[in-house]
Amino acid sequence: MVSATIGATIARVLGLLGIFSIILSCAPKVQISTIGSTYVKAFCIKKESSGKNPLLDNLIKEKLKKNLIARGFKVQEECKEYTLTFDYGVTPVQIYVPRIVYGPSEVLTFTAYRLEQGKATPEIYTVLLPPATYYYEDKQTLYIHWLMLKLQKNGSPLWIGEISYEDDYPDIRANIDILIEKLLDYFGKDTGRTIEVRLK
Repeated sequence: MVSATIGATIARVLGLLGIFSIILSCAPKVQISTIGSTYVKAFCIKKESSGKNPLLDNLIKEKLKKNLIARGFKVQEECKEYTLTFDYGVTPVQIYVPRIVYGPSEVLTFTAYRLEQGKATPEIYTVLLPPATYYYEDKQTLYIHWLMLKLQKNGSPLWIGEISYEDDYPDIRANIDILIEKLLDYFGKDTGRTIEVRLK
C-alpha cells in the first residue's frame, strides 16, 4: 500500500520535473555574435539598403540613435568617415514541439484481511495509481527576429554585430528595443563566438 502510493508520488514529481525542464529550456534568450573591435565614438547611422517600410526603418534608426547617445556616442547627421549601417528582419521557421498530456488518475480500492490472534479482520485499502501519460508532437511556427549592425570606415568594416531572438509573434516591433539594447552591450567588442544571453 505504502510503496504504491510512494511510486505514484514519484511518478507525478518526475512528470512535473520534465515539464519544468521544458519550460526552462524555452526561457527567453537572444543569440549574439560580434566580430572586430573598435573605439570609434562618432559616426552616422543609415539603413543597409532601402527597405520596404521606410517608417519602420526610421523608427529603428531613431531607437538606435537614442540608445547610442545614452551610452556616450556621438551620432552625426552627415556620413563622413565612419558609418554605422543596420539591417533587420523576421524569418518564420516551423518546429515540432513535444507535448505531454496527463490522463486522469485512477483510484483502486480493495479489501484485504489481516490475521490477528487467529481472527481475520477486514481492512479497506485505497491505492492512487499514477495517471496515464501521452506524448505527441505539435507543429508550431516561430519567428526569428534579427538585427545586424556594421560599423565601417570609408566602406571597410571595422565591427559587425548580429543578434537574433525567437518569438511566436511576427512583428519585430515587439522586440526591437531588447535587440538593440542587448547588441549594443557588445558594441565595438568581439564576442569570439556566438553567445546566448538570457532575458530577465
